[in-house]
Amino acid sequence: MIPYKIIKINAIDSSNNEIKRLYHKKLHTNGLVVWASNQTDGRGQGNKKWVSEPNKNLTFSIFLSGENLSFSSHLCLNLITSLSVKKLLVWHGINNIFIKWPNDILSVNKKISGILIENLYKGKKLIGSVIGLGINVNQINFQENLNASSMKIITGNNFTLRKVLHNFLDIFSNDLDIYKDFDLLKRDFNKSFFQKNGLIEYEFNGVIKKGKIIGLSDYERFQILNLGGVKETPKISDVKIIY
Repeated sequence: MIPYKIIKINAIDSSNNEIKRLYHKKLHTNGLVVWASNQTDGRGQGNKKWVSEPNKNLTFSIFLSGENLSFSSHLCLNLITSLSVKKLLVWHGINNIFIKWPNDILSVNKKISGILIENLYKGKKLIGSVIGLGINVNQINFQENLNASSMKIITGNNFTLRKVLHNFLDIFSNDLDIYKDFDLLKRDFNKSFFQKNGLIEYEFNGVIKKGKIIGLSDYERFQILNLGGVKETPKISDVKIIY
């Protein structure tokens, strides 16, 4: 079990940024959790922002020491975190959960959670990973362009944020252990992959193509069935899915 230490902060730019600041001050520990009631400059994938109403949702980050990360690929941590969020939502009575690659969790095609993982290196050695999460919990009004939902909108229930956070941390600890089996991780992820086997567009080597993404092939590759009926296994890092 990870020895979590939770620090709650009323307002901060980004929980990921705060963990990195603590890391540079050598104040980090394995299992450190920074929980922000109000995140003023939350970040998503690329240049996207994570917008969250203060005191209504969960925005937090977890530091895991590189010494405690024994996965064959850094990709695994992203997959495990996504599946842990899915299990949390299902446990709270929310179904039809899908993982929109690379970092969004959807319920009925609306975003309910986002993930941002940043790895910290010393030279080429992985020192640790910062796992940032935003989970929409009790917020009921969202900007229309966000296409977002929340646990309260879906269930009609109001949730205690601290309880939801502790529920997630328990699930995450367990998943880090059971998903050391990559075949199990791949199977569970592929069952949850958004638009799996649906015809979609993807960009590969600068060329936009159409095909069906069947799911993960291995640690580094997707399996894609192109329009010609040929299976391709490009590197995940070389593929951009166009939603």
